[in-house]
Amino acid sequence: MGERDLAADLARFLEARLGDASRVRVQNLERNTEGFSQETFSFNAEIRRGRFREVRDYVVKREPKAGLLEPYDLEPEFRVLHALSDDPLPSPPTPWFEDDPAVLERPFYVMEKLPGEVPIPAGGPDGTGPFSQGERQSLGPQVARSLAQLHAIDWRKLGLEFLGVPASGRGAAQRELARWESRIERVELPVPPILAEALLWLRHHVPSTDEITLVQGDYRLGNLLVDCQGDRADLLGILDWEMVHLGDPLEDLAWCSSELWRGGTPWAGAMLPPEEFAAVYAAASGRTVDAERMTFYGLLTVVKMIAIMRTGLRAFGEGRTRDLRMAIFDHQLPFLYALLAVVRGWLGNP
Repeated sequence: MGERDLAADLARFLEARLGDASRVRVQNLERNTEGFSQETFSFNAEIRRGRFREVRDYVVKREPKAGLLEPYDLEPEFRVLHALSDDPLPSPPTPWFEDDPAVLERPFYVMEKLPGEVPIPAGGPDGTGPFSQGERQSLGPQVARSLAQLHAIDWRKLGLEFLGVPASGRGAAQRELARWESRIERVELPVPPILAEALLWLRHHVPSTDEITLVQGDYRLGNLLVDCQGDRADLLGILDWEMVHLGDPLEDLAWCSSELWRGGTPWAGAMLPPEEFAAVYAAASGRTVDAERMTFYGLLTVVKMIAIMRTGLRAFGEGRTRDLRMAIFDHQLPFLYALLAVVRGWLGNP
């Protein structure tokens, strides 16, 4: 389906959903290539109601033919974002979901476009990461506090039990480990000894928690909308909720603090020293950052990324996607295997 057809189909979809619009024209439709897991398009919608005209900015996310998080199901992600649309958490208001293939071939949802830019976790030309010192020091506490705000959401009140409520105790960690082990098995590629050892260690060190919260699943630099002004940066939005679930809140904290997203710096999220980031989160959330759980989820973070990359490699190798970015995962996996050794304490930083 070309962009011209997609624009016309989106215009018809919006006319039907808005109801009171006499005409909708989709303009400036662009494919966003930053993300890997879903097809993402941004556009302006010129909406006419009689003599009145307004322009709104939207983003549409569509299930890909093949991708990193197979098998796909966009509806749970939509239902969470839709439930959070009126929450003060800076997540994008998300009004519509459609799974009828007659509309856009594959399931999709539409959300309002938030302002800001998405900094990527990559080192700057001077080797200090994507932010200045002032930007780091202003943004880091906001990101930690927003994570605490996310974990304070009353998911029962919002009716999010459909995500599946893990049992108290070891239930949350066991479920996440099983989820990613099954993804590794589904790919049917050889499991190198270092990955097998990491999985064995995780099975024998499953931590316990009695607190179950909403877990964003991919809360990190690269999924945050940021506004940089002068020597200050502000958090404007939290994107990419594909891995949202109910579980242990420290899973998000370990993911965000991982070496994967530090942009060549020693700082969590390329923003703050990990212990300072954890301290701000602890103060804002009122919970203890337990070292045993952080160690478990820190290792699981790397295992999850390995599982995601192996899924992409399989999709490319089977010819189900032409995205060449997935082909280069074969060259990035050695780094992740080395990172496993670092997290296990066998090596220095790779």
